[in-house]
Amino acid sequence: MLREHELNTSWWGEPVGIVDQLELLDAPESERERRLRAFAWVELKAPLSSAVPLAALQRAGFFQVDTQLHFRIGLDRLPSPSESAAELVVDAADRTPFRLEAAGLAPFQHERFSCLPGCTAARLSERYALWGNRLLAAHPADCLRLSSRSGQVQGWFLAARRETRIELTLAMLSREATVSGQLLYHRALLTYAERGARVGAASFQAGNTAVHNIYAHLGARFVQPTGCWFWIRGESSVASSTPTRSFDDRGSPR
Repeated sequence: MLREHELNTSWWGEPVGIVDQLELLDAPESERERRLRAFAWVELKAPLSSAVPLAALQRAGFFQVDTQLHFRIGLDRLPSPSESAAELVVDAADRTPFRLEAAGLAPFQHERFSCLPGCTAARLSERYALWGNRLLAAHPADCLRLSSRSGQVQGWFLAARRETRIELTLAMLSREATVSGQLLYHRALLTYAERGARVGAASFQAGNTAVHNIYAHLGARFVQPTGCWFWIRGESSVASSTPTRSFDDRGSPR
C-alpha cells in the first residue's frame, strides 16, 4: 500500500515513500496520517484513463505535480539520420566504462521534484547522477555515452533491454554539449536498433514540448498518460484545504 522508495530516500537523505495501491486513501484518517508521516514526502502515481479519486487525494493532502506521457516507438522504422547525428561517436559502458558526475550534467528544466522544499538545480542533478550510475552498474551494455569526433562528451542515453524490447530510461545532455537533444536521441535509438532492439518504450513530462516533438518526429505512438501526486510532510493541511495544484510545466525528462 505504502512503501519506502529506496532511490529517492538515498538521494533526499530522509525516508521517502511511494504509494503502491490507492486503497491507502480509504484508510481511516488517523491511520493514513500515521503511515504518511513516516516519510518526508510521498509520491503517488495513477493512470489518468482510470477513475482517479481526486477528492480523496485532496483530502489526504496530495497535490498534482506532473503528467507523464507514455509511448512506444518502432526502432526498426526510424528515419535516416542526418549527417550531424551520424558523426556522433557512441561508447557503451560495458566496453568503455564511464560514470556520471552531477556537475557535468546540463540543468534539468522539466522536473516534478523541483516543487520539493529546498530542491535546487544542483540537487536535481545529484539525483540523476545517482540514478544513472545505478543503471550503468545494472545494464552497462545498454548505457551509452555520445561524443563528438573531437572527443567532447555531448550526453548520455541510459536504457535497460529485455530481449528485443528496450526501456529508454534516461537521456541527458552534457553541460558542455554543442549538439541538440534531437541529434542525441536519434543517434542513440539508431544504436539500439543496430544492436537488435526492435521496440523502445518510455515516458516523459507532458509539458516537455521539446522531447514530445523529438519522439513524435521519430515515429512514437503515445498511450495512456499517468498522473503524479506528492504529499509533503508539513504541507498536507495546506494542500487539503485548497484546490489541487498543478505543476505540469515541470517533470522528469526521458
